[in-house]
Amino acid sequence: MSSVSIEQATAIALRTEWSESESLWLRWPYREEVWPQTADEWAAVQNEYLLLLQALAAANIPVNLQVAPGHLDTVNKWLAAQSFTPALAVHLHEVSYGDVWLRDCAPFLAVNSGGSSANSSSTPSSKPAAWHFQFDGWGGIDDQYPSDIQARDWLTAQLGVPADGVQTDSMVLEGGALHHDGEGTAIACAGSILFRPGNDGLTAAEFRQKLHDVFAIDKVLMVPGRLAADETGGHIDNLATFLAPGVVVIAYTDDASHPDYATCRRVLDFFEDAVDAQGRAFVIHKLPLPRAPRLSAAEAVTIKQRPGVRRRIAGMPLMASYVNFLRINCRLAADSEESGSPVQSKLIVMPGFGLPSDEIARNLMAKWLPDYRVVSVPARALLVGGGGWHCASFAY
Repeated sequence: MSSVSIEQATAIALRTEWSESESLWLRWPYREEVWPQTADEWAAVQNEYLLLLQALAAANIPVNLQVAPGHLDTVNKWLAAQSFTPALAVHLHEVSYGDVWLRDCAPFLAVNSGGSSANSSSTPSSKPAAWHFQFDGWGGIDDQYPSDIQARDWLTAQLGVPADGVQTDSMVLEGGALHHDGEGTAIACAGSILFRPGNDGLTAAEFRQKLHDVFAIDKVLMVPGRLAADETGGHIDNLATFLAPGVVVIAYTDDASHPDYATCRRVLDFFEDAVDAQGRAFVIHKLPLPRAPRLSAAEAVTIKQRPGVRRRIAGMPLMASYVNFLRINCRLAADSEESGSPVQSKLIVMPGFGLPSDEIARNLMAKWLPDYRVVSVPARALLVGGGGWHCASFAY
């Protein structure tokens, strides 16, 4: 797929976190140089994936699960042994990929129903369309990223985007680095975009213009700072996200001794002073930000470290953020032959860290988005690889 210049390209109306989807895409974790192993048992992160699949089955969410070559028979065997599997609509795909963080190397997809931002003269595409940006393994901390790029191209084709509907760009941009509201406003952090070696020389003004040209986004708010344990350079999906146009939720702590207290204060002040592309002040909600858990010595010793992959050592902080939650608005089959009406299953999966704040975060989200089922699924083992349930999922 050849690169298309901005001048030749047509802006697409980018999907939001709450856009309707047909299924949730995931990748099965398998890499021994990333995940702690337990002799003769599943790794802890794989057990967490089984719990996630159980929650998806209970909500009737169809799943497309990518499985690395050589692991398909084992995954099939373990799924067959789970009590929830008969209720799980799952399709396994054997495909090579680097790691589970599908969000960061997935295509940026258009909303097929069209509709541009209010202040933009661009006409977004009404047919399946996607933008492919560059992916470099978060600045080179994982040398398996070429497989992620190949898997992205495979996924784009699987989702029905024709070759002439794919546009490419030389800028490095990961899915977890950008959130937007569907009405012309985007939020991002500079650290994972402007200060990435692959984007050397890129300015904030150029980045804003790029998003306007490719996604018809009229206002880009560069949120200050990054959380200390974030190994991506600062992804917005750990720090803040939209719940709806004009409504944001941020990671926050009142504890002045917390390593991220100053950053949380700057982010709160930033949103209190900001307005979106429609001129609205933000409604701001706060999710508690726990102190980063630490990689234990028992975990570290079972990781098969090797050059080319970030070394995970005992005592390193792990990026635990409740803002990194999975949200899916799934369009299901008709609820009966008589009505023929589609059924929607709306689910939010909050990451759980084995802390009292898990239930606080879940209850807050249920209050703010009452039309969603909100569950908490353990993600402490998932943190070892550097992300949460939002990073690991992709809805379409």
